[in-house]
Amino acid sequence: MNRLFPMLLFGVSILIAGTAAFFSVKGIGLLFAGSFLPVVVMASSLEIGKLFAVSFLYRKWYEMPGLLKLYLSVAVALLIVITSLGIFGFLSDAYQGTRDKVDFYNTKIQSLETHNQVLNKQITDSQQTNQTNQQTNQTNVDRYKQIYDDFVTQQSTSKQQLLTQLKSLDDKMKQLVEKPGGLFSNKNKQIEQLKADQFKPREDINQRLGVIEQNIKAEYDRFLSKVDQSSTEQQAQVDTTPLVQQIEQNNQHILEHKQSISNTDIGSFKFIAQTFNIQVDTAVKWFIIMIVVVFDPLAMCLIIGYNVYVHGSARNQHKSVIPTSMRSGVVIKAVKK
Repeated sequence: MNRLFPMLLFGVSILIAGTAAFFSVKGIGLLFAGSFLPVVVMASSLEIGKLFAVSFLYRKWYEMPGLLKLYLSVAVALLIVITSLGIFGFLSDAYQGTRDKVDFYNTKIQSLETHNQVLNKQITDSQQTNQTNQQTNQTNVDRYKQIYDDFVTQQSTSKQQLLTQLKSLDDKMKQLVEKPGGLFSNKNKQIEQLKADQFKPREDINQRLGVIEQNIKAEYDRFLSKVDQSSTEQQAQVDTTPLVQQIEQNNQHILEHKQSISNTDIGSFKFIAQTFNIQVDTAVKWFIIMIVVVFDPLAMCLIIGYNVYVHGSARNQHKSVIPTSMRSGVVIKAVKK
């Protein structure tokens, strides 16, 4: 176990440091995309140098000059900051890509919802227009029927007058026929004369009655024609079925876009942002900062821990033994004495 743990510690520290280096190099490369490959080589070499600098500082801390010790300490600290900034840039760029997708889907959703509002307005206007047209058509039918009824009433009055005149002629003929006649009476002659006198009026009355019947029939046909025309105009009303189908298609697309948004990782941050009453961008920013704070510093601490575990005993022995220069000074002083 004592031999396995240092190997595991070294592997984990290199894994974390390598992952941090990858994110950092990628982030710095994206920052200087115009010279991506040279920047990647430069950043990679700095990351490797940082690992050796940390190990060198720990192992030779008491042996190196103070100026070199100061420089390497500052360089390692700056490299940790640079790596952290690179990781922050990489994660921010990744989040921005997701954010752009979400904004794109939200824009599509807003556009479809606006289109649905326009379509609903068109449907409402069409329904109101259809209702108005239907009421207008019904009003026209009622008006046509009233005109027809008034005409029939008028013609019926004229017909009744003619029938009254015809009945009057019939009454005269009946009275003459029922009138008793004597032996030398000229009743038949009077009947024939009356028939001759009534022929022209009867023919005129019958002719006028026929005209009235024809006028009523013609007016009825005209009424039916106007009703059929109104019915045809009613059938030609605006059909809202295509508009309703378009709204259903838009709603389907909206559901698809919302599903695409839910498939991104930003959904969980929305819940966190709502919980703490902050913006989603703010929640993501602090989450990235927490990752950055523990990422590369943890890798460096594990590298130091590995060196402590492997070389700690040797370093303790080194601290307990008097350096050669000090021992030489002690010998020289003893000789002088």
